[in-house]
Amino acid sequence: MNIKPTDYTKQENIIAECLSEMGLRFEQQTNFGSYQVDFWIPEIKLVVEADGVYGHLKKRDFRRDTFLLEEPEIDNIFHIKVQTKIDIQEELWRALSRLSDDEPM
Repeated sequence: MNIKPTDYTKQENIIAECLSEMGLRFEQQTNFGSYQVDFWIPEIKLVVEADGVYGHLKKRDFRRDTFLLEEPEIDNIFHIKVQTKIDIQEELWRALSRLSDDEPM
């Protein structure tokens, strides 16, 4: 599947921009088994999900997250619900700070 930046949501485009500005290398729309994650940062084994203003279905997300955390390439999953660039930057910094403190997310 060949996805262009115009195929992403506004929130996903902002997250990608923020991750790039932070100097993090990431893969967008990566498949793990039958699941696709919005962003995977292999270097720190982190998945970032753009949940949008309404979020996703909690039961489905729980099943997916449980599966993903069993993958050796993934240690943490972070869900972003905020929409503005400044809020997204703050959420990402908080998540990365918790990772460096070895706290679970």
